[in-house]
Amino acid sequence: MSCLVTVIIPTHNRPDLLDEAISSVVNQTLADCEIIVVDDCSTPPVNPAQIQEKFGTKIKVLRHPASLGGATAKNTGIKAASGKYIAFLDDDDLYAPTYLEKAVSTLENHPEINTLFMSVAWFGPNSKWTHESYTDAMNKILADLAGTQVTETLLEFDADRLFKALLKRVPMAFQRPVATREQVRQIGLYQEDCLLWDCDWALRAALNGRCGLVTEGLYLQRSAGQGYSSQPRRRMDHSLSNLEIKKQLIKRNVRPDLAKLIRLNYIQSAQDLSWEYINQNQGLLAVKTMLASFQYGIHFLQIKFLAHALYSCGLSLFSKIRR
Repeated sequence: MSCLVTVIIPTHNRPDLLDEAISSVVNQTLADCEIIVVDDCSTPPVNPAQIQEKFGTKIKVLRHPASLGGATAKNTGIKAASGKYIAFLDDDDLYAPTYLEKAVSTLENHPEINTLFMSVAWFGPNSKWTHESYTDAMNKILADLAGTQVTETLLEFDADRLFKALLKRVPMAFQRPVATREQVRQIGLYQEDCLLWDCDWALRAALNGRCGLVTEGLYLQRSAGQGYSSQPRRRMDHSLSNLEIKKQLIKRNVRPDLAKLIRLNYIQSAQDLSWEYINQNQGLLAVKTMLASFQYGIHFLQIKFLAHALYSCGLSLFSKIRR
């Protein structure tokens, strides 16, 4: 049976937080929705009968036989969704009571918007720091975008400007989409082998139609050190994933001007990764990474980095000879 909205909640080993997340959806001011909980092989498994007893029969529980990750869990939910619109909720986060009503009414009243992103408000013991970091990132990207103020709480963006801005950074609000089921499937499933799958999807959304942003912080994101994204991650992993995203974008059939921009951004990202390697005393990997970037063009950043690397190697060799 179809419904207006499908809310997809991936989960793994967080039963108490999952109950809070589901409760925030059940208590929405918009009632016409189904909830698909995708259990990514929790131990013990999520119990469908217990969930439905607590929250009602609108909830489906799908289970992976092995832990496949958040991107795969989202894709499982997308494939099973019957709603006109699709929204996502992490199992440790919450919706403000009007989240779905605001998202759906915005998309219904502004059919020119293909993908709607939802702003974030933070809660939890680490929320002060994450709020400041998020606000700084949002201020930077909104300054780049110069979006159109459609209503007091809605911005619309030129697709090209949004794509170019997201190449630099993807703040959390642009990782919280709501769109029609058809639009989600047109953009494509989440990349299951990509660490930064939400960032990759946002970039592809910007290539597939007009996007908007609800500026009210109605997606309530927990900041307590408990989530995949809030656990300490090596910046190296993020840099490698960022490079791979750009590499895949280069392979897409995009306009020549965008392709040129992606190649330049790849070179800039390669330089960032190379400096990470230098900081970890992996100079050979740094040079290999920068040399590999020449397949996407020649830029002074590459020359500058390699000159610095050669100079540093020369100093190191001279120091050894003197000793």
